[in-house]
Amino acid sequence: MRSHAQFNRGLAKQYDQWMVAMHYAKSTQHWYRKVVSLFIKFLGPKSVASVSHGNIRKFIAQTSEDGATLSTAYRELGVLRLFYDFLHLGGLVSYVAPRFVRLRRPWWNAPAPLSELQVKRLIAATRTLRERALVEFLYATGCRVGETARLNIEDLDFVNRTARVVGKLGKARTVFLTKNATNAIQHYVGDRRTGQVFRHDMPVQKGTLIARKGCWVVRCRDYSGSGHAVRDEAVGRLDELSYQAALGKREQILARCNLMSPRRAGRLDKSALQLLIKTIAKRAGLKKVTPHTLRRTFATHLHEHGAGIEVIQALMGHVWIETTRKYTRISPDRVEKTFERCHPRGKLHGQAAR
Repeated sequence: MRSHAQFNRGLAKQYDQWMVAMHYAKSTQHWYRKVVSLFIKFLGPKSVASVSHGNIRKFIAQTSEDGATLSTAYRELGVLRLFYDFLHLGGLVSYVAPRFVRLRRPWWNAPAPLSELQVKRLIAATRTLRERALVEFLYATGCRVGETARLNIEDLDFVNRTARVVGKLGKARTVFLTKNATNAIQHYVGDRRTGQVFRHDMPVQKGTLIARKGCWVVRCRDYSGSGHAVRDEAVGRLDELSYQAALGKREQILARCNLMSPRRAGRLDKSALQLLIKTIAKRAGLKKVTPHTLRRTFATHLHEHGAGIEVIQALMGHVWIETTRKYTRISPDRVEKTFERCHPRGKLHGQAAR
């Protein structure tokens, strides 16, 4: 039997190039490439151009037996549908076999947004200027965690209370800051004018005061130059200078040095930001809170207070409005109040019906 393995790999490579041309996100390309590779491996010598819907069902069954969940199998089927759409457009197949396969749609239990009271609890649980600025920014803008991690001070406009963020595919948009968020970020960044907004908070050196050869000596690492140097400076003799006076001399020396290592002031990545939010939520007594939870909360609260779906779509940077609708969950309280307001007999709630 003739092997079509090389032919299949060539088509997979062409699909990779097509995804780049279509500006798919890097994470999407990685996932699609993985699924197509698994499918080609499953086919062995068989050509992808001669696949029937029966072969697709066997592949899905095999991945399920190997431990794939219903959600994963559903996503894999979606990838194969797009891959065969590509082949069909190129005239390599006469029909899109994966579209003749149906799976039970999985139930995605998306995390519920926070209530306004829970948001207040989350903010109250912050302990540092960085934590307060992070929570206020995420709730005020609904930004993705990756957009937040890439945020620079140069992107902030405190006068107009706006920020420029770069989303998926390098697409930039302007988001708006609440007054509370503006104040929190200003207090956090202080006199910094450039560089990353959310960075590692490493403790500044306090310097070491040691007694050596009959003298008080202050030791610290000074980063004032291009590199760093261990600095030892004698401030007085032990028999002439008291310990408290030596501490005062130490503070004068440290004031002239740059004690913060540039390597320790790096940008916080997405994992670090997620861990920060998780830690703050734990203090507030809230479970399963992530930066994405605040993004959902942002959309839901705007919608509940009257914002149109198109406005929320623009603020969140969504391409498709259907995606935005998934984020705007209506709270049970609003459902009940709307029912009482709109139903002809809704206002009789709590009263004896006539």
